[in-house]
Amino acid sequence: MVKIAVLGAGTVGRTLAAGWVRAGHRVVLGSRDPASERVTAAVAETGAAGAAEHAEAVSACDVVVVTVPGDQVEGLIGALGGALAGRVAVDATNHLAPGTTVLHHVDALTAAGATTFRAFCTTGWEQMARPMFGTERCDLPYAGPDAGRTTVDGLVADLGFRPVWLGDGPDALALADALARLWFQLAFSRGWGRRLGWRLLSADDETTVPEAAGR
Repeated sequence: MVKIAVLGAGTVGRTLAAGWVRAGHRVVLGSRDPASERVTAAVAETGAAGAAEHAEAVSACDVVVVTVPGDQVEGLIGALGGALAGRVAVDATNHLAPGTTVLHHVDALTAAGATTFRAFCTTGWEQMARPMFGTERCDLPYAGPDAGRTTVDGLVADLGFRPVWLGDGPDALALADALARLWFQLAFSRGWGRRLGWRLLSADDETTVPEAAGR
């Protein structure tokens, strides 16, 4: 069991929280107003252990998953003070303001003392809730350091995705941002719709056709 603070009780936060509760983890929802009717309903909907103000939720957990709107992340990190230090943080946000060149907040979370990963930013909540397309399981590409990767791999797999580690550093983060942009482009600009996930194929996925083997 991992103790997880999901900061934000919007659709993404609720979907992730519900999936991890089903997998046997202890989840606390972080909110600016944890006693509100909306957050109380989110706790009941997801099966979370409860809700708390953001800093309190972080202090009670080992892994922090940030799902608040992208334009609120910098303020949230400032309000958390030193609570992030020594914890694994997952940036699931996309800062989509016009002209934005970097979609993530990994640098700010890392500067606050967290071991930070970029995940759950390259697909929609629909796939987080149901990552299967027929018999095919979605891949979930993510970026971050090797330290702590086992924990993130497990949390990705517990939702039903196949985790795909992109690596660490600026290039890997840029790849995650590029996949996020591609998802938005296909889902909305190209009209594919939100029920859109990734499946990466390699030689390990190939099936040898016996009658063609000798050609």
